[in-house]
Amino acid sequence: MPFKDLNVGGFVVVRSHDPDLVPFWTKRTKGDVIKDEDREYFKMLRVQWWVLVKEGSNLDERHLYEDYWNGKWKCNLANPKQWFDISTILFSFPTQKNTMKKSQINILATYVSRAKVNLHVVNASTNL
Repeated sequence: MPFKDLNVGGFVVVRSHDPDLVPFWTKRTKGDVIKDEDREYFKMLRVQWWVLVKEGSNLDERHLYEDYWNGKWKCNLANPKQWFDISTILFSFPTQKNTMKKSQINILATYVSRAKVNLHVVNASTNL
């Protein structure tokens, strides 16, 4: 993914380490990609995790992440910003207007279809 596609305040869809649970996570970029090879965080950027909004506290893990493509996402204020390697990014999309930490977002259908294509390409290449 070209650095120019990763804008501060935009969102990224990243591969999950456990695709059986959820195939991707959504994060919001909080800084620029480190492009200097001599820096500790080369090819990394700061992100804030976003999580699916789910009603009810009795949801088990199987149901917690259902409907992730169409669900609403909110900022996970419990997790601090952290450095993230850009190699697991499947897709990036610009922030929606007036998106704040307390906002909820949906991933627009156009972005969902593009992210799914990238996810399928990645999954196909890892199954070879």
